[in-house]
Amino acid sequence: MRAARLHNYDQAPIIDEIETPARSAGQTLVRIDAAALGHLDITVASGTFNIRPTLPHIGGTDGAGTVIESDTLAPGTRVLVRGGGIGLFKPGCWAEYLVAADKAFTPFDSGLEPQVAATFFLPSTTGFVAVNDVARVTAGERVVVSGASGAVGSMAAQFALLAGASEVIGVVPREEQAALLPPGVRPVVGRGPELAAALGSEPGAEVLIDTLGGDCLPPLLEWVVPGGRAALIGYTLGTELRIDLPNWLLNDVAILPVNMMRRTDRQIELAPQLIDRLVAGEIRLAVQQFPLDDIADALRLMREGKVTGRAVVVP
Repeated sequence: MRAARLHNYDQAPIIDEIETPARSAGQTLVRIDAAALGHLDITVASGTFNIRPTLPHIGGTDGAGTVIESDTLAPGTRVLVRGGGIGLFKPGCWAEYLVAADKAFTPFDSGLEPQVAATFFLPSTTGFVAVNDVARVTAGERVVVSGASGAVGSMAAQFALLAGASEVIGVVPREEQAALLPPGVRPVVGRGPELAAALGSEPGAEVLIDTLGGDCLPPLLEWVVPGGRAALIGYTLGTELRIDLPNWLLNDVAILPVNMMRRTDRQIELAPQLIDRLVAGEIRLAVQQFPLDDIADALRLMREGKVTGRAVVVP
C-alpha cells in the first residue's frame, strides 16, 4: 500500500510503498477514504512536541474509512477513525489502509461525505465548545472571531450565530479571505496596527473567539468590553502574548483557554449531534481536497495559511 511517512522531524513526509498491515484479534482493518491534515499533525512532525513517534511514522490523527475486516463491524461499514494514539505514536491515516484497535472506529451517518467525515470532528467540536462551553455566548451579545475563514473559526462563527449573537464579526488577515466567511458574518480585514485601526478605539464586543494568536490578539483583546471574555484556541500567527497587567486588570477581561485534549469525552458526546447538523445543512464545513501524493504541498499551504477550510488528502 501507499503511505505518507515521516522519515525525519521537521521535514515533509515521503510517499512510500509498504506492506498492507494485517489485523489481529481485537483489531479492525479499514480502507482509508479520506484523511485530515491538522495543526496537531504538523506539531507532531516538528519534533518539538512531547509526543515523538518512532520514525518512519505514518501521520494523520483523523480519517474516514470503510471496514474491510473486523470481528465487531460488518465489512462495508463506513467509520470515523480517531483515538487510541492513531497518528501520534501509532500509524495514522495518511495511507491507503489502517489497522487499529476496534474502539478507534465509530460508524457514522452515510449521508456525510468521507471528506467531511474525516475533517469535521476537531473544528466542529472545538468551535462548539469554545462558543458554548468556554465563552458561554448568550443571545444579544456581540462576538468577534479571528480567523473566521478557517475551519475552526468558521465553525465558531456559525455556532455564535446559532447561539443568538446580535452580531458576529469575522477578522481575517488578508482581503481575499473575507469572501470565505460564513453567511451573516461581517468581515474586518487586517492584523497588528492595521487591525487596531480597522476596529476603532472603543471596545465593541462582549466575546472574543481567537484562533490566530500573534499580532492579531493584542488589539482584539483591547476591543473586548470590560468584563468580557476571550476564548483562545490557536496560534497560527504566533505563539507569544504580552499583556500590560495594570490595564488588563482594569479591563477585567477573562482569558480562557480552549484545550481540546482535555475535553475528549465532550467531543465524543457532541459528535453525533454535529454530524446530524452537518447532514441537515444547519452548519457547513469548507474542505479543500488534495491527492495523497500532494501531501507535502498541502502541508506547506496549511503553514502559509492558504488552505480554504479544512485540508484533506484522499489516497
